[in-house]
Parts: sequence; structure tokens; C-alpha cells
Amino acid sequence: MRKALVQIHLWLGLVVGLLWALQGLTGGALVFHRELDRLSTPTVAGPMISMDRIAAVAPRPVQMIGIADGRGDLLNVQYKDGAHVRQLQVEAATGRIAATRDYEPSSPFTGSASRWLYLLHESLLLHDDGETLIGISGLLLFTSLLTGLWIGWPRRRQWRTAFAWRHWRTTRIRLYGWHRMVGLLAGALLVITVPGGIWMIFAADLRPALADAVPHQLPYKPQPVDQLGPGITPQAALDRARALFPDAAFVRLTFPTTAAPVYAVRLRQEEEVRAWSGVTSVTLDARAGRTLDIYDPLKSPLSNRLADAAFSVHSAEIAGLGGRVLLMLAGLALPALYVTGIWAWLRKRRRKVSPLDVLGTTISPSSSPAS
Repeated sequence: MRKALVQIHLWLGLVVGLLWALQGLTGGALVFHRELDRLSTPTVAGPMISMDRIAAVAPRPVQMIGIADGRGDLLNVQYKDGAHVRQLQVEAATGRIAATRDYEPSSPFTGSASRWLYLLHESLLLHDDGETLIGISGLLLFTSLLTGLWIGWPRRRQWRTAFAWRHWRTTRIRLYGWHRMVGLLAGALLVITVPGGIWMIFAADLRPALADAVPHQLPYKPQPVDQLGPGITPQAALDRARALFPDAAFVRLTFPTTAAPVYAVRLRQEEEVRAWSGVTSVTLDARAGRTLDIYDPLKSPLSNRLADAAFSVHSAEIAGLGGRVLLMLAGLALPALYVTGIWAWLRKRRRKVSPLDVLGTTISPSSSPAS
């Protein structure tokens, strides 16, 4: 069985490892991207002005207004400009436009570099097809993490040896040693965070099946209309949602369209697991303002609460600042694992050494195979 797992781990790394390295680099870079964005966008603190005034800042009908991060003093105003989706960053207290961005930049030089990195991480800039590819890659990465941890897990009383890098005397032992040590450290965290990313990609397809199996509240699906008529204002929609959750903080307001003629208000309650982008939501009829659906994550079924935690686990924000730092390091470790794994495999190819010898060696200070 060990030999079969080594082969699975080896060939997954050879075939998909470069993509995982890219995912690790982009994911590690994104851990603190909101904080980095803040460095170039100073704001004035104060109570948020009317949502109607904020919506009027955009030159075209608005699609969505949402907070840029947990501070709530900077808003992203998204609108459609022909075939492009644009985004304004607006100061919540004044309505001042702080920045203008392309919502789907084709390169880091045509818009927000962090947004481009996010799209690269999420879909390889290939939209839905790319998301599916990343989801499949995530499943394979999870499999590789499990097999790698099983193969490299030290036996009893060998933990100190597994990290005794000063005793690794030959190139082959050093390659395997660093691959194993980094894999144990990074893999222990990634095996927890990767499933959250997989769930977020396939959630729309998995939720109906989940609801058939266990109690689960599905997202509300509005019925489309041919055209939008006059209705309530954005601020009125927000006020009605806040009346239901008076202590909740504003997160996002999605505007009505013919495909979805509703206002979808998203809020965050203090007790939610999400650090800033809560999932409390109220859906209102855009014309009459009638409440159509309420989702309260604090009273939802267990399956919903686990699903709601997916982003917090995937981004490690559930573990605070320390968890996010560790996740950044774990993401950046994936390129190191790819390089050491490929290097060891190439040496094995030249020397005709069994892959089990390269990936399954038990390191001890007295090991002294030829370099």
C-alpha cells in the first residue's frame, strides 16, 4: 500500500504540481491584500451617508455596493459600463471617489493588482471553466496532501529526526528531508483550509443535494421579469433589512435586475464566524419592499453553519492574525514543495533509483547514501 501511495503522490505532483505552486503563490499573496490596498487608499472615518447618495456617484446604474473590508469606511460601488464591469471605491462618510478600477482586469497593470491576483487564484482568468479546473485541482491537491502526510508522518520517537536538518549530509537526503519537513508543516494546515476553497467553487451544485440529505436552507431564487418598474430606493431597502437586524453591520447591497428583481441586503451579526463579510441576508421585493426571504446564520441548520464557515477556514481568518500568517507561509511553501519534489524526481531518473527511495526514505542522522 505504501508503494502505491508514493506513486499516487509522485505523479499528482508531477502532473498538477506547477498549478499548485501558482495557487500557493497567489493564495499566499492574497492573505493580506485588503490591508495592502489600504496603504494607497486613505479615508475619513464617520457615519455612512445615504445609500441613495452613494449609488448616485456611479455614472451608470449600480449593480452592487459593498464594504471593502471590515472597517466599513470604504465602499466598492460596482456598475456595468457596456461590456465591462467597473468599480468605484467610495468613501462611506462623504461619497468621495477614492479610486476607479476595472472589476475584471486583464493584467495587474490595467486595474487593481489584488483583484487580478484574486481572479487568477480563483479561475486562472478563465471564468466558469477556470473555476471548475481550480476545483478539480483542489480535490487533487487535497488527495496529495493526505498521501504526503501519510507517507512522511514520522514513526514513534522519530519526530526530532524528521526536523534534524543539520544532519542531512547528502543531496538526496537533503532534498527528501526539506520536502518532507515543509510538507509536514504546511500540509497540516493546508489539509484543513483547502476543502473550504473546494466547497466555495462547487457549492451551487452541491447545496441542492445537501438539502435533500440533511436540513439545509437554500439561497432564495427570485423569479425573473420582463422589465423593472418603479420601486423602493436602495436606502429604503437597507432600512427595512436593518429593522429586522438592528445591531448588524452593513456588508453588501445587491441591486435589482430583470433576472433578479429584488434587493438583496447582506449584514453581519456580532456572533457570526465570518470576521467581516457576514452572511446574514434579507431579500426584498424591489417594487413593494415586501420581505421575501430572511437568512439568519445564528439560527440556521448545522449544515448551513458549516458552509458559512468555508471562507473563514479557507482564508484562515477564523484563527485570527496568527492563523493568517501561517496560511500565507503554507501557501508560499507549495512552490518549495514542487521544486524539491521535481528535483528529487529528476535525480532519481538520472540514477535509476526507485521513487520509493526518493519519497519514502526514512531519514536518520546516521543515513549516508551516496550523494
